[in-house]
Amino acid sequence: MISIFVSGALIGLAGAGHCLGMCGGLAAMLSVGERASSVNIVAYNLGRVLSYALFTLLLAATLQFGLSHYYNDLMVPLRTFAGVLLVLMGLYLCGISRLILKVESLGRYAWRLLQPLAKSFLPIQTPAQALAAGLVWGWLPCGLVYSTVLWATSLGSISLSMTAIFGFAIGTLPAMLLAGLFAQQIKALWQQLYLKWIFGSLISLYGLYSIPYFKNLLSGVV
Repeated sequence: MISIFVSGALIGLAGAGHCLGMCGGLAAMLSVGERASSVNIVAYNLGRVLSYALFTLLLAATLQFGLSHYYNDLMVPLRTFAGVLLVLMGLYLCGISRLILKVESLGRYAWRLLQPLAKSFLPIQTPAQALAAGLVWGWLPCGLVYSTVLWATSLGSISLSMTAIFGFAIGTLPAMLLAGLFAQQIKALWQQLYLKWIFGSLISLYGLYSIPYFKNLLSGVV
């Protein structure tokens, strides 16, 4: 389980640039103004983590119990699809391909229903509002989240799935917690150090490795 948690955390950490683009603006809002509070930032991120966990739990439970007769047969296709999404996410972070945005667009239909509720929590003034905002904004269409959730749910058990997604959530925390205070500085550093190429390449390589065909091929070579 430790290796699964670490893998999830590394995916979250490597996707920091995407996290800053998707949620960095809202995180920054929590750290400015009269109601700025580190408690609000923590509460928002707690809500966001819980939303990822709920997303993963619902999908994993549906596959393991609702589709139990087909569960084993679905694992290889699911891992393959998740691996492809991770590759596309890595290519997007490198600035090579924008295909992952087409996957993100699939979630926009559901987001249209949630968006009014998400906006109702703005401006965020209390920890309770921040927590609720995180729970809703965590469902914002995101290729990084989609690919990681699919990868997590393809691991074979709900406990492994939850371990993976909590690892991922922990991995996203440094960027999101710092984004509220140093959003512009982090983005500048990200560009200057070419981190998008480093982390994008790592995500793509891990995506390839997580695809059963390539994993078996690599195992045969080694």
